[in-house]
Amino acid sequence: MSFPEADSPSATAPGLAHGWTHGPSSLDASILEKTSVRSGHRSGYHVHVLVVGDNSRQLAGPLTRDLTQSFPNLCFDRIESAEDLALFFEGLDEEDHVLLGVATGEIEDVDALIDAARASSLMASTQWMLVTDQELHTDLAACTESGHLAAVVRFPWTVPLLSGQAYSTMRRYLEECGYCTYEILDLIQEPPSFAVQGPILEGLDLNEDQVVHELLDGVERVLGPRPRIRLPRGTHLLTQGHRVEAVHLVLEGTVSLHRDSRHGEVLAHLATSGPLIGLISLARGENAFFTALTTSEATVVRLTTEQLQIALTEDPSISTVLTALAIRSLTRRLMRAEDLHVENAMLAEDLERQKEELAATLEDLRATRAELVERARFAMLGELSAGIAHELNNPVTALLRAAGHLREDAEAVMASRAPEACRSALDCAMDSPPLSTARERELQKELLPILHDRSVIRQLIRAGLTDTAHARTLANDPAQLEAFQAGARLGGSLRSVLASGERIISLTQSLKGYARPDADDLKEVDVRRGIDDVLRLTSHRVHGIEVVCEYEDVPPILAHPAKLQQVWTNLIVNAAEAIEDEEADLKAQGQESAASEKKLPARGHAEARITITVANSSDGVEVCVCDNGPGISPQVLERIMEPHFTTKAGRVRFGLGMGMSIVHSIIADLGGQLTIDSHPGSTIMRILLPLHHVHEEES
Repeated sequence: MSFPEADSPSATAPGLAHGWTHGPSSLDASILEKTSVRSGHRSGYHVHVLVVGDNSRQLAGPLTRDLTQSFPNLCFDRIESAEDLALFFEGLDEEDHVLLGVATGEIEDVDALIDAARASSLMASTQWMLVTDQELHTDLAACTESGHLAAVVRFPWTVPLLSGQAYSTMRRYLEECGYCTYEILDLIQEPPSFAVQGPILEGLDLNEDQVVHELLDGVERVLGPRPRIRLPRGTHLLTQGHRVEAVHLVLEGTVSLHRDSRHGEVLAHLATSGPLIGLISLARGENAFFTALTTSEATVVRLTTEQLQIALTEDPSISTVLTALAIRSLTRRLMRAEDLHVENAMLAEDLERQKEELAATLEDLRATRAELVERARFAMLGELSAGIAHELNNPVTALLRAAGHLREDAEAVMASRAPEACRSALDCAMDSPPLSTARERELQKELLPILHDRSVIRQLIRAGLTDTAHARTLANDPAQLEAFQAGARLGGSLRSVLASGERIISLTQSLKGYARPDADDLKEVDVRRGIDDVLRLTSHRVHGIEVVCEYEDVPPILAHPAKLQQVWTNLIVNAAEAIEDEEADLKAQGQESAASEKKLPARGHAEARITITVANSSDGVEVCVCDNGPGISPQVLERIMEPHFTTKAGRVRFGLGMGMSIVHSIIADLGGQLTIDSHPGSTIMRILLPLHHVHEEES
């Protein structure tokens, strides 16, 4: 590169304003080369500072002059605009460094200038300063965001501030490039003596303990030695809302800051409050914003408002240290507040995620519960199949027996010489109401002297013959007697067929309640009919136990019939099993002990009984299932609603230990209530089913 001499201002390079501007010592590349040689590491490197501005507002020229005078060993180059960058780069080679770019307010778009300069590898990471006479700039967004704008200096500038800012910017650039201290001094020399250097506020470069002791030393220089105060843990230095009379300088120990809110006391800072307590509130003349509490044994120095004012007036340098300490404390609290804000945001995200997970878990639990209810229903069906088989056996046998006699009876009727007697006997056999055992015995005594054959008399009585005169007529006419007997047999067979068919239909309809899926809509259910169906299907389970039903006329409720069938089945079978288990245990004990030591069940000498009542209540329909079994112990009663809890101890029973849990869930889904009152000799399961569901569905 060739450089025109600085003392020849008329010499200009093509495209450059006033040429390459050097310091007053007429520096050229040879000087820089000598400087680099002295470093012993950067031989041949040329160090440049680029100033961009056309001096149309008298900024670029004076600025270049002042910087050149401040740094006589550097090469200062000035161009007019971004269009001249290409020519500037042509004059450089790979051994050149551009440490600093200085743009003036004479440039229309500073962002565009810096972007264009960064396109070259020689200025890709160069830092820039802006020296401007404008009050507002809108062309600094990109360089601010990228971090390439180091400083903004307002015209008119002061040389100490300008040179100090330029030196600091160049030094930071070289440090980021990996240069060590002595290499930096070889390249840019020491800063001018008049340049503003070092921290703006003394004490920020010291650690906190040093600042505290420096402040205390300054105060004691004015006020004399200050007594130390030793405070135990839990001492209030400030109380929220109370007047602040003094600040406390914490020499040893930790202090926490709390603030009361509508949700209670909130911990703002724990051992992060800093060593200066109460300064902000004292300076603002306001009551304490926080409550300050020592969290360990602490040593403090108390300084009142008057003492601080005297110390600051007598020694203004104390204010610098006090400000540095206040900034440190506030910075610590601000960082803690920011950390809390981040933690709260993260907790909120975790909370939202956990909320979603809980919602998914709840949905899984609902599905699992539905599956368990379905399994319990099928378990009930398996258990009830034995009862159904038992119940169906009797009517099917009756059907077969009646069908076997129908042909013979029909042939006898058709061959009869007295068809009217056959028809009369058939009608009586079909329609006559059943008689009690005592009444049948009375009629047999009355008819025995007339007909003489007990089997014939029983047959005629069951066919509806109750009149002794009619009996004498039949006895005197063998043909009519034979026809009446044939019609009676045919009517009895038909009556058995019809009764057996109705019984089978009744059983199958009762079973529908269990097989009906839960997905059906809610229906109006007659509680009494549902209980009768369950008793019909579970009659084999309550064999030997008297079942007493006491029903009032109650309105229907809105429910799933299948689920209510599960409720009644569980309660009735549980009551029967409790009685059976007690009797089995007593029988086992009787075999092991003497007869004189035989124990009675909890009901005493009373017969085993289950009482079912259905009654109206002010809140709906009340159903009670009461048994006189052994009762439920308090320990079991506390856990009886838990899923999979059972006391059946290996006995083969239906269900999965979910009986009472399912009962409770079904009743709760209907908005009802289940209460249990139990003691030896009496257990009452009381269920209240509301009616408002019906009204809501109708509305």
